[in-house]
Amino acid sequence: MLKTYFVVIGILCLALAAWLVARRLRVCFSGVTTSGRIFLYEKREMDDTTSFHPLIVFSDANGQQHQFTSVAGYSDRKPSEGTEVRISYLPSDPKLAYIATFLHMWAAPLALVVLGCAGVAVLWVH
Repeated sequence: MLKTYFVVIGILCLALAAWLVARRLRVCFSGVTTSGRIFLYEKREMDDTTSFHPLIVFSDANGQQHQFTSVAGYSDRKPSEGTEVRISYLPSDPKLAYIATFLHMWAAPLALVVLGCAGVAVLWVH
């Protein structure tokens, strides 16, 4: 029974990882890279951990301003508010935007792949 639980969770993690990778690849291949600015941090608390997720403001090619909250957070408010960062976004959907770093683009999908593979690997453990 426990083995089935791990396999199901593993498959769900792999499916979510595939969805996240597809979104990020879409931004990589069809997106635009520009500069944005950290204008605020959103504080999130979970259990005994606090993280700060940067809120980014940027202008698209038409000069229209957009904002988004980064999917990855930090343990403190660094870099400071006002710092310029490189971002990638979809011109057809500027809400789909990421800070253009490995952490912000690929850490979550990679972690889900590792967890998913570990969950499915219990099929081969006796």
